[in-house]
Amino acid sequence: MNDEQATPVERWTDNPYAADLGDLDVMRALADTPERLRSLAERLTPAQMASSYAPGKWTAAQLFVHLAQCEFVFGARVRMALTEQGYTVQPFDQDAWLLREAATDGRVAFWAYYAMRHLNLQLFSTLSPEDRRRAFTHPERGPMIVEWILESLAGHERHHLPHFEIIANS
Repeated sequence: MNDEQATPVERWTDNPYAADLGDLDVMRALADTPERLRSLAERLTPAQMASSYAPGKWTAAQLFVHLAQCEFVFGARVRMALTEQGYTVQPFDQDAWLLREAATDGRVAFWAYYAMRHLNLQLFSTLSPEDRRRAFTHPERGPMIVEWILESLAGHERHHLPHFEIIANS
């Protein structure tokens, strides 16, 4: 990754996870957060993996399933936006997806997330500024660019990082 690619193309002001990403470089956050999550995943006991950070919230295992699903979807969105002219995102219901895979082993889900992130980083690190500005449409959010997927993905997992920390420290 060269310095030009590490510089954000254009920050997404409507990113629901902008506060979680802060002013961090998006590529650095995408590379560093999986290692922080790996450290937490390795510490979690089976009881902690089945525990939640707050009443009514997802368990650690479910959060790992959710992160794996998001890694899969957002990586596919980047690939589609880069290769399909006029690409329109297919939204998904995160709760319905999790319900379908609620019994997935948390460690399996973590390693799926981790492997997909490293695969995605191989692609993301090759993106030129023009690639990162590549436009597509989200039916609920309107016009977007690839950079905003990267920012959303990075901020989203940083949003969940404290949830894993609470569980690991319980």
